[in-house]
Order: sequence, then C-alpha cells, then structure tokens
Amino acid sequence: MKNRKGFLIGGVILLVISACILWPLEYGKAQYITDFGFTFLTLGLGLLATMYGLMGENFTKGLTFILSSAVVGFVVWLIFSPTDFFSAVLAMMVGFPSGFIAGLIFLVINHLFLKDENRRRLFFKQLICYVVILFVVCMLFYKGGDWIDELSIYFNGERKPVEFDHL
Repeated sequence: MKNRKGFLIGGVILLVISACILWPLEYGKAQYITDFGFTFLTLGLGLLATMYGLMGENFTKGLTFILSSAVVGFVVWLIFSPTDFFSAVLAMMVGFPSGFIAGLIFLVINHLFLKDENRRRLFFKQLICYVVILFVVCMLFYKGGDWIDELSIYFNGERKPVEFDHL
C-alpha cells in the first residue's frame, strides 16, 4: 500500500496522545492498573499503526515475531520459576509482557544495527542479541515495577545501608 506514511504519522500521533494526554488524565483517578483502559487501547492501536507504517509488507512477520517472543518469555519464566500453580500464574502475567517488550526492542535494534552479508553470521548475531535483550528485560521485570526508582536512587547516591534486625 502507498499510504504507509499516513499510518506512521497516525500511529505516532496516537502514541503521543496516549503518553502525554490520556495517561496523566487516567493516572489522577486510577487506583489499579485496570483503570488505564483508554491508555492501553491507544498505545496498542498506535503501536500497530506505527509498526504497519514502518514495516509495510513485513507487518505480519513482525507481528508474528512479537507474539512468538511473548510465548518465549512465558516459557522462560515458566522454566525458571518454582513448580506450583501460583508460579505458573506469575509466569503468565510477567512472561508475556517481558517477551513482548523484548520482541519490540529486538525489532528496533535488528533494523537499525544488525546488518551482515553472511546470513549464518547474521543469524548468530541476531540470536545472541535477542537472548541478551530477553535476559535484560526479564531481569528488570524480576526486580519488580520499581526498578526505575531503584536505579535513580542508586545513581543519585541516596542509597541507604541495609539494616538487619537481629532477634
């Protein structure tokens, strides 16, 4: 299709509206993550439109890769978590988003930086890059939702020593 530029512009506009207008409005009255319905909807639509605008004919391949990456993230969390029902639920709730985010980051890095004439060498570069990205994203999810706050405290030198209570 020749209207990919329109999808790209529309997707970027939706992403900006979601991040700069809808999220602050919903953040003021939200108590749970499920209260961010319009933010997630516009982020998803903006992401899909931007992906189509950037990828064109390869949109279905990119979408398939991202969904496969989400499944891989779930499997990684399922393998490395204890074997009980609650860890399976945790693997599902954290594994799918971490795989999804790792897939998105990999697609961007693959497009911008990974180029090689030798297809075998390119495949190994891509595989190593994806594994590293998935590992980093899974570690960030493992540390919890406050990892940005933890990093800012650490780099600002405000880290307090850990105190242990002795009984």
